[in-house]
Amino acid sequence: MPDEPRRTILCVDDEQDVVDSLYDTLMDVYDVKTATSGEDALKIFNEEDISLVITDQRMPEMEGTELLARINETKPICKKILLTGYADINSAIDAINKGSVDRYFSKPWEDEELIKAVEALLAMYNIDEFFAKVIEDAKDMKGKAETAKGTREVIERFLDSCLTGICVVGDKDKVEYLNEKGKEILKYKESDDIKGMDFKEIFLMDEINKEGFWEKYLKKDLSHDRLNAKLGDGSTAIVQASLTFIAGEKGIQVAGIVFDRS
Repeated sequence: MPDEPRRTILCVDDEQDVVDSLYDTLMDVYDVKTATSGEDALKIFNEEDISLVITDQRMPEMEGTELLARINETKPICKKILLTGYADINSAIDAINKGSVDRYFSKPWEDEELIKAVEALLAMYNIDEFFAKVIEDAKDMKGKAETAKGTREVIERFLDSCLTGICVVGDKDKVEYLNEKGKEILKYKESDDIKGMDFKEIFLMDEINKEGFWEKYLKKDLSHDRLNAKLGDGSTAIVQASLTFIAGEKGIQVAGIVFDRS
């Protein structure tokens, strides 16, 4: 599988030594852009394909929460980290509750913890970007059967290239697609067609399990939880899984399951 493109991160702080430190910490893995003001950051954001923004809260002219709120209006899937002093923690929590900030770190931060947060948020960004593309393609291909077929094949190739199991869930909790890695983990043959099965017949969960996954999803917690799964040979095993959700006509519904061996 070809290497994934380097994601671009924008680091913002009115102190040059802070943005230099962030640059040095992240430059080996990511394409890092820097700015020393909110206005300069917005100019860069509008010119570049930014996947994640890290900004200080206390800056002259434009606070970090205002900058991230404006970015959130333009590109909601962009991930956002706020750096705060002790006195700014309440502002950071308020911004998280409003959905304009994903994580916050108090100064001084631990580089290792920041790197882990960046990795987790960019993994979420990849998923959000994929589903955003699916939604956009679905709008474009309405009434175009051939286009729909071609787009589905592209999506399935993408899913099959992933190194973790992915189960796409449709209406009425029915399985729409299980990628190749998912079949391998669950011991299904390539020829097995499980489309149309209730996903709960494979992933053995009750409403309590579902509620727990939903609470983690709301918190944007990407860590996996243990989940019992029924394998293709009739046995059961534990997998590590996380769930995505959508709002449907009948309330919150499971949209997909990302899973791996326990």
